[in-house]
Amino acid sequence: MNKSTKLFLIFLIFSLITVTVTMATWKNPIILISLLTLLATIKQSYSPIKRPTLTFIIFGLAGTTMEALIMLAGPWSYALPHLLNFPIWLPFLWGMAGTLSVTLYQAISTK
Repeated sequence: MNKSTKLFLIFLIFSLITVTVTMATWKNPIILISLLTLLATIKQSYSPIKRPTLTFIIFGLAGTTMEALIMLAGPWSYALPHLLNFPIWLPFLWGMAGTLSVTLYQAISTK
């Protein structure tokens, strides 16, 4: 299996696990935050990216900020908001999405 295919499979598998975990535990923020952090750590061992913690934090903050700004216009709301109209686990989900995005980019750009 070539490197590009391997990276794409890692992206796909961890994306599906992330969605499943979020769907199963969104009502329990501490559990979800713990699992998202653990998933990001495990993903890093399978597909290392440069500066994973910084990537996770930047995507977490930026994604949540952009979503909060969009939510001010009223297109949607969360069933159980904890902080500024969004769930406390949302930055962690965005952080995971960020690290997964880097892995997808690596898969696409690898020759």
